[in-house]
Amino acid sequence: MRALVGLVGVWSHDGMMFFPPDPEPLDRDDVDSPRQPWWSPPEDEFAAVYPVSEVLAVTDHVAIGLVGVLVHRGGIAFRIERRLRRNRMPFREWTDLCATFIEHWPAGAEGTAGRLRYGLVLGDGERVLEDSAFVVGLVPGSDPSRHTLTRNARGGGGGSSTYSAEEGLWLWPGPPPGPIELVLQWPALGIDERRIRLDGDRIRHLMPQARPIWQ
Repeated sequence: MRALVGLVGVWSHDGMMFFPPDPEPLDRDDVDSPRQPWWSPPEDEFAAVYPVSEVLAVTDHVAIGLVGVLVHRGGIAFRIERRLRRNRMPFREWTDLCATFIEHWPAGAEGTAGRLRYGLVLGDGERVLEDSAFVVGLVPGSDPSRHTLTRNARGGGGGSSTYSAEEGLWLWPGPPPGPIELVLQWPALGIDERRIRLDGDRIRHLMPQARPIWQ
C-alpha cells in the first residue's frame, strides 16, 4: 500500500507515523549556565541613578556622550550614546563611515589598532580596560582577581544622513573610594584619547539604594 502524504504527517502502511514525535523540551534550568555577575548588570534589581550628561568627544561627523550612570549594589553601569551625521559627505564616503561606525566591535577586535576603546582609572590607581584580552586573572570556575569592564551593546539605527547607537559599560565589582576617570579613544574616526572625571564617592554612596525587584 502506498504511503499517504497528508497535512498531518506521513503514514506508513500499518497506519503508524513514520517520524517519531519530538522529545519533550529540556528544562532550561538544567542547561543554562548561571549568570556571572561580571557579565552584565543584574536583571532582578532596579538601579539608583547618578545623573550625568557629559560630552566625551565630538568631530565633524561623530559625537560620543555619557548620558547617565546606573548604580547597582554590586557594580555600576555607564550609559554611552554615539551619534553619526553625514554633513554633506559624498555617498560612498558616508557608507564607508557608517560601516566603521557600526562595525567598531568586530570579533578579534584586540588586533585592530584604530578600534573604539574604553577604560577606567579607579580611585586607587587601578586601570580597567574593556578589551577582553586584558581581563586578567580570570580562571574558569572562579571570580576575576581584579575589576572588570564589560561592554554591552543596546542597539542602534539610522538612515541616509544620521546614525545612532547606544551601549553600556559594566564595572564589576563596585569602585574603591576616590574619583573615577572614564577614558576612550577611536583613532579610526579621528578621536584621540579623551577622559572625564566622575565623583566616585557619590556613586559609591548610591549603591545601597539599588532596589531588588523580587524578595
